[in-house]
Amino acid sequence: MAPKRSWNDRLKRWEDARRERIAIALLSPPEHTTIMQAIPYPGVVLIMGARRKGKSGVAHKIMHVFHERRHLNGAIYLPPTFLHLKRKLERLVPDWIQVVTSISRLPSNSVVLIDEAAQAAHARRTQSKTSVTLDNLIGISGQRSQLILFVSHHSRKLDPNVVHECDRVLWKPPTYAHALFERDEIHRFTFKALDFFEGLKSDKARLKATLVMDFHHLRFSTFNNELAPWWSEELSHLFEEFGEGIRWKGGKTSE
Repeated sequence: MAPKRSWNDRLKRWEDARRERIAIALLSPPEHTTIMQAIPYPGVVLIMGARRKGKSGVAHKIMHVFHERRHLNGAIYLPPTFLHLKRKLERLVPDWIQVVTSISRLPSNSVVLIDEAAQAAHARRTQSKTSVTLDNLIGISGQRSQLILFVSHHSRKLDPNVVHECDRVLWKPPTYAHALFERDEIHRFTFKALDFFEGLKSDKARLKATLVMDFHHLRFSTFNNELAPWWSEELSHLFEEFGEGIRWKGGKTSE
């Protein structure tokens, strides 16, 4: 019986060490960093948070920083629901950012933005042709030298494969609903994000701040971001007539 107790003890110590590492990440204050230090290239990043809280804004700023520092071009994937917005979007962004209507045409050596990501990778359409193509894209993003930025209000509406493959999760201010109803795997981390933003002194500070979860090293960091030079109210409201893939006349359901 002694060897059996020995193995059980070792297993318990191993499990306790893993729980302690997660507890340290959750309870330690985030370190201050910069976009270039926080965001891996190549890599896969998920940006989440409540509506109108700066998710798309920080995504465009990341594209701007990597274009300036690494001379990378950008690409924005526009799903079929939004094809009528292609010309308008092209007018609102710099020439070095392509607007692509097919996932297979997203360029190598670039920063790729997939805004309103549930349109391309919804959890209920996991086996769709688009989701399979997207899964393949993520799988070879390192070989193609791509930084892929997914933007979504929360992860529950996304294909689980997208969430599991993320190198970083970035939060802009979430709501209690996001924390309460998140996927089981990351709902504690979303509560961490909720606490972080509640601890900031003003709405302006909350809008500028971004919280980063590093899944490689299991730690949190934070950076403040300004908006990209081309950012505008028109770009901010580009998808305002839509929500969950359905057109709402006069509604403002997305950023």
